[in-house]
Parts: sequence; C-alpha cells; structure tokens
Amino acid sequence: MITKTDAAERQLNTAIRLFFENRDHLSSYTLAVASREVTDGVIKSRRSELYQRELARVGDPLKVLLSHREEFELLIKPEFYKDFLTRYHKWQNFLKHADEDPDAEIEPFKAKVLALVIMLAIKNYVLLTQHWTTEMATFFTWFVVAEPQLLKSAPEDVIANKVIAQMRSYISGDPYDRSTLETIYSAMTEI
Repeated sequence: MITKTDAAERQLNTAIRLFFENRDHLSSYTLAVASREVTDGVIKSRRSELYQRELARVGDPLKVLLSHREEFELLIKPEFYKDFLTRYHKWQNFLKHADEDPDAEIEPFKAKVLALVIMLAIKNYVLLTQHWTTEMATFFTWFVVAEPQLLKSAPEDVIANKVIAQMRSYISGDPYDRSTLETIYSAMTEI
C-alpha cells in the first residue's frame, strides 16, 4: 500500500532529481506542487497533533508554524516572498486548469522560481514527517548556499559548517549552471 505521504515523498524526490538533472522543469514544478498539496491536506487533517508536537519542540505558541507559507514568511525576505507567491499561483493555475483559457500561453519560469517551489514542498514534507530524504537534504543545502540573500538567517544557523563547505566546493560560479547541477546530482546519487 502507498500512503499519501509516500506519494508526496516520491513526487518530491523526483522533482528534485529532475531539477538537478536540469531537465523538464515543467514536470519538476508540477510534481513539487502536487507533493506540497498532498502534504497540505495531511497536515490539515492532523493539525491538532502536529501543533502539540511543534509546541513541545519550539516552546512558544507564537513560533508554531503549520503552514509552509507561514514558515517561508519568516525565512524569505518580504520583497522576494510576495513576488514569489504571485508567480507561484500563476504557474500553478496555468498547469492545472484549461477550462477558461484553453489557448493560453505563459512565459517560461526561471530555475530560481522552481527552486523556491521545491523548498516549500520540502518544508511541508519535513514538518509532517520529521524526515529528510537524501534528495531533500541535498537540495536544501544547495539552496542555502545558492540563495543566501533570500534567507533571513545565515546558512551556518541552518546547516552544519562542514556540509555547507562541501556544497560550496561543488559551486564554482552560477549555482544554476548546468555543470554545477549535474555535479551535485552525481554526488547525490552516489550517496
């Protein structure tokens, strides 16, 4: 039997692999959004249980965040967050619906937008399961190194310095460069 969280994990891991393989970002986006939507539903159904667990963990009711949006509002600078949500919904609706605009077209999105969508799905999944797959941990570390300006806390506050240093060794310029992503993918799949 496959549970909802099993399905969400598989969708998200595949989205991350497609991202690092630097191919089919549209499918990667769709899978990441689907994973996030599944975990949203499970989180909503287990809200009371998750709230109690998170309250015990953080100790302050004002710091208990059960929504990926609440969490990212704290992590991502406001000037980037609003723009991301606007773009996020635009693409999500375009990919899900054709009843009102079957001939619509949309401009391609940038890899940075996809990276943020994947981050939302990861944060949701980890909140629900308290588990990181190799793909998720690799992606999260890459994101912290690739986009430090988007985060309110320093990377060293989020991940051990050794892991950050190792990820930095894979990035010699543009973190979205095809060869960089392929190097990270190869390292991830060797684990």
